[in-house]
Amino acid sequence: MAHAGLLALLALTAMPTSASQSESAYRLGKAAPNDREARREYQRGIDSARSVLAANPDEPGALLWLAANLAGEALTHGKVFALGVIPEIETTLLRLEHTSPLYDHAAAARSLANLYWKAPALISVGSSKKAAAFFQQALARAPDFPGNQAMAAAFFADQGDCARARALAAAVAGRTDLSGFGPDAAEWRQLARAALQDCR
Repeated sequence: MAHAGLLALLALTAMPTSASQSESAYRLGKAAPNDREARREYQRGIDSARSVLAANPDEPGALLWLAANLAGEALTHGKVFALGVIPEIETTLLRLEHTSPLYDHAAAARSLANLYWKAPALISVGSSKKAAAFFQQALARAPDFPGNQAMAAAFFADQGDCARARALAAAVAGRTDLSGFGPDAAEWRQLARAALQDCR
């Protein structure tokens, strides 16, 4: 679940919701200059999300950003430590998938696909078959969302399925409105370009 550093997001309202506080903490953690500061932000995001879920266990934003902050915080301790956190991340995302499969352009399927793709096989939950299935679900639910297209393109390029990877990556690269999707747009553009480069 590690990816390119992102600029911190500032809350747009005077009193942001707890879910947006959890997202803000995650992005501040990604932008932090060192692991200690990043860990502090991620923990703040975890605490915020858990407080929301204590009152509403199915709140989709809290589920999504709890998983993201858990992953970020775990990686500040190293990959071996992160392996122990993967089951909770998976369980959290599966709950989101079950309760709100369309939330944020199929964020649960997209995130589960990345988890199964990037987690080590054998000693963890890693599975290319599961990753492919969840990327396909994400694309079926939100086929024109550039985040789904870019991440799926990277996965399919990695798997050697260049016909599918090129089509998805070209769809992202050809968009003129990508920057309007917020701080993740730069990462999606980079993933699409890398997929096209790998599948020349």
